[in-house]
Amino acid sequence: MKKILAIVGRDVKNGTRDWLIIYLTIAPILFAFIIRTLIPSVSSSGLNVVLMEGADNALTEHLSIYANVEHASDMDKMEERILRMDDVFGVIPNSNGIEILKQGNETGNMDIVLTSILDKYAQTDLPDAPVIVEFSDVGWEMSPLKQQGGNIIIIFTAILGGMLILLNLVEEKMSNTISAINVTSATRLEFVVGKGLLGFILPIVGSICVVLILGFESINYPMLIVSLIGIALISIIIGFSIGVVNDEPIAAIASMKITFIPVLASVFGYMYLPDRWQFVLYWSPFYWAYDSINDILMQDAIWTQIARNSAIILVITAAVFALLKKRIEQGLN
Repeated sequence: MKKILAIVGRDVKNGTRDWLIIYLTIAPILFAFIIRTLIPSVSSSGLNVVLMEGADNALTEHLSIYANVEHASDMDKMEERILRMDDVFGVIPNSNGIEILKQGNETGNMDIVLTSILDKYAQTDLPDAPVIVEFSDVGWEMSPLKQQGGNIIIIFTAILGGMLILLNLVEEKMSNTISAINVTSATRLEFVVGKGLLGFILPIVGSICVVLILGFESINYPMLIVSLIGIALISIIIGFSIGVVNDEPIAAIASMKITFIPVLASVFGYMYLPDRWQFVLYWSPFYWAYDSINDILMQDAIWTQIARNSAIILVITAAVFALLKKRIEQGLN
């Protein structure tokens, strides 16, 4: 174990010196924050207004018929709410009537609708406001960007983990230290485990951060961990199969491009292929990983499904590792 940790420590030292580990670690987190800023809130459609706390109950009740109503504790909080990405209007009663605050870049003509609603409140003899309010339930509500974006980021952490492994291997080969494994006290297995450990951990930690950032707090985390272990195994295969045959970083990164083919084919095939054609993607471990993560995020996953998909990923990665065993051994000599 000490020898494995020493190998990991060397990779951490080299990676932080070149900012490699930092870049690959924050990449999924950064993408998750970007997606979070683009996800519309539940109240981002329709008419949304914000009132000051303590506003007249009659005004609040009247607006609640036609709009989503929020309250702010002071003017600074109201202005901050209005300036967010979604369309929200501030409503402030004063001595001259009722004032509407807006950012100025709101879509549509919702300010005109709000004016009509407030005119109806101020002058009860006016006809009803020209707004039809309907409520419908379409079942599970989740932004497609949140669901698919989070899923794709999690799948791509496997590539980031593999990239970390292969670049560490390439650095060892460039410094001519990889051949020294044959004359050190560390065994070949300890070297492989040590080199693969960071790439194994990165997808797990990065994916959990993505899930928390995007607000998937209510999912089944044991299922998620089991599925992420399968994704981490894919990282090891990617890292070693590409890293041992490249002698410099640019060539290694260029070789990584081939991994985008099964990833993108699995993701878009899962989403758009009819059920009767899904079998053409069964060979890809990314397909099974995507199936598990997708249903976990939607809270539709069951343990038999997760166990089946994880077992299939394990079998596929083991088969690939067996096929590439001689190639990897030659690359480590």
